[in-house]
Amino acid sequence: MDIKADINWIHQEIDKVKDPGFIEKLKHLLQSKNNVLEDENRAYNIDLEKALEDIKKGDFYTEDEAKAIAAKWGRK
Repeated sequence: MDIKADINWIHQEIDKVKDPGFIEKLKHLLQSKNNVLEDENRAYNIDLEKALEDIKKGDFYTEDEAKAIAAKWGRK
C-alpha cells in the first residue's frame, strides 16, 4: 500500500471506532508523536543557532584543519 491508501484506510477504521477509551489512547499516541517531533526540531534549531554564533566568533576549523584532525582519529 502507498501512504495515501494507508491514510484512507486508517480514516475508515477510525470512523468505525465507538470505544472512547481507544480514541483517547489514539489521541495520546498522536500528541506524544507530535511532542517528540517538536522537541527534536527545537534541539536542531538550537544546535544551528549555536553553530552560527560559533562561526560569527571565528570558532571553527577550516576544511584543511578538519581533514588533518580527522586523519589523526584512526592513529594510536
